[in-house]
Amino acid sequence: MAYSIEKGISESDLKKWLKQASKELPSFKDGRINYTKAKIAPIIMCTLVFSGKILLAKRGYGLADAEGVWSTINGFIDEDKSITAFAIQEVLEEIGLKIKPQQVKVADSYTLSNPQEKRNYIVFPCLIKLTSKPTIKLDREHTTYTWIERQELEHYETLDDLPYAVDAALAPN
Repeated sequence: MAYSIEKGISESDLKKWLKQASKELPSFKDGRINYTKAKIAPIIMCTLVFSGKILLAKRGYGLADAEGVWSTINGFIDEDKSITAFAIQEVLEEIGLKIKPQQVKVADSYTLSNPQEKRNYIVFPCLIKLTSKPTIKLDREHTTYTWIERQELEHYETLDDLPYAVDAALAPN
């Protein structure tokens, strides 16, 4: 196993973390924190499930991280919003799907160190249960998508830790 997992932080501690990061790291013109050269960054990883299947999207090229690999819907947490609000935002931006706050379940976060990655991450896994099969409209970050059973995940080229993130999202509270 090339990666290591440690305990993460709470959502309330994330607010403090973001406040400190906004003082230490540069910002984009719109005020979001720019993690380009950061040693660690908080992210969400959204596992969307419909009828027992998980949505995987293949990441494009020219992105900040994880180019060309299969993943769930992910995004940097780069401003002071709730994890649920970020999940809603990322799912809308990346696949064109509107979801409601009650569809999002946030699991305990963890800190990930992985030599495959450009930086370490504080990962907030989220589970989003869908009641009907959605129409997916991919943004520029993805080239294609598929619905798979959890046990099929190992047959896809992903970052080593993606199964851990998916399992964390799928775990009962």
